[in-house]
Amino acid sequence: MNFLAHMLLSCKDSNLLVGNFMADFINNSDKKGLNSQILEGINLHKSIDHFTDNHQAVKEAIKLIRPSQGKYAPVTIDILFDYILTQEWNKYSTHHLKEFTVSTYRTLQSNAHHYPAKLQEMLPRMIADDFLLSCATEERLITTFQRVKRRAKFDNNFESGHEAMFDNFDSLNQLFHDFFPDIMLHVQEYCDCN
Repeated sequence: MNFLAHMLLSCKDSNLLVGNFMADFINNSDKKGLNSQILEGINLHKSIDHFTDNHQAVKEAIKLIRPSQGKYAPVTIDILFDYILTQEWNKYSTHHLKEFTVSTYRTLQSNAHHYPAKLQEMLPRMIADDFLLSCATEERLITTFQRVKRRAKFDNNFESGHEAMFDNFDSLNQLFHDFFPDIMLHVQEYCDCN
């Protein structure tokens, strides 16, 4: 899952959200001094990733686009599923999408003192770029894939990621809807998204 889904799956719990957000940016030494609720958010992030990687609908989605995306198909699906989530937001949240992102940014900013220095430095740029909506339109989706392509260390076809989605949109859309209610149920061990 990409950023927007992870933030939604924190179920409006600010400590879980902060831990969930920072999970990919920290190492074990960064965890020292964090409160137990933020640590639980880090565990939530790992649990979401594990559940996602092992869900049959996600595996089928990856298989569907693997011919064009190769070994990066899982990364492409994370991004494409965030696009579908923005398009189908009202099915999974009672909050308006823009209000949700503004509130999330406010929470992330007010808790920046918990983040490692590099993430503290990155966060203002991420928010200025409205990173939670980086997949909200086809134009932004293309830009996101261009950025990921530049950062990738190996040969890839990220520039065609959006085409892979639109070529298979009906199937990917159905697979997303097969998957997302299950992940929302899964996170109830940590919080209640309903």
